[in-house]
Amino acid sequence: MRQKTENIYLCQVNETLSCGACCGLYNLPDPSFHVLTRILARRAALFADLPRDMESILEFGEKEKGLMGRLPMAEFHHCPYLGLIGPEKNRVGCLLHPLGDGNRGVDYRGLSHYGSMTCQMYFCPTHGRIPSYLKILLCNIIEDWHVFGLIVPETDLLAAIDKQIRARVSIININIEKTLERKNRRLWQNMLTLKCDWPYREADRPWANYFFNDVLYAKPSVDYGKTGQTSSRYDKLFRELHSVFNSPAALTRAETFMDRLFDDLAGTIGV
Repeated sequence: MRQKTENIYLCQVNETLSCGACCGLYNLPDPSFHVLTRILARRAALFADLPRDMESILEFGEKEKGLMGRLPMAEFHHCPYLGLIGPEKNRVGCLLHPLGDGNRGVDYRGLSHYGSMTCQMYFCPTHGRIPSYLKILLCNIIEDWHVFGLIVPETDLLAAIDKQIRARVSIININIEKTLERKNRRLWQNMLTLKCDWPYREADRPWANYFFNDVLYAKPSVDYGKTGQTSSRYDKLFRELHSVFNSPAALTRAETFMDRLFDDLAGTIGV
């Protein structure tokens, strides 16, 4: 079991689970697991042999930026110093961090786009905006860095999930052993991976979520024009999932799916 305490850290969780969303990890033309893994592994391998001097590090960053292609969100910086880290190179992290391999305790983040001070002071907004039980579940249910980093910055989506849960239970009482039982774990995996698997997702929407306070890239409202309805009881969730419904039947199927999933989820943690 990964984390049980109130002080839950969502950046580097363990050897396989981490998040690089605030560094623009998913703001690439193709942020799929296989493509990102290939990019991050190549960066890590190249950086391992790089001389640790300003000129070499800056040149590395410029070359990487030249390989990115057109960013889906032009104002959302994708840091070229993201790479795979750790003994097995199986989670995402900062190649410039003082604890990084080969850096010998030197903080090279001052050479990045935002600089060392911003990297040190910035703290994930999700940490303070969602309840502890959801943070516990995120760290225990999700099994790889790619899915984890996609859902952690979805603060509004997670808040909407919490609202639906609280509408169904009087007291939220996490028994992590019970939650991790096969049947219950599968239910939570279905919920926490909806962003990746949602069948009603509009295809051309970006996978990255710009979750900073200046709200440069707000998510559009759901167009219910083809459904015969003006909204839905799950409107907030549907908006956060970039939903598009082409018929009344599609909306009904989506709402029925949510009804069943939330009712089942409530039974895993409620009193």
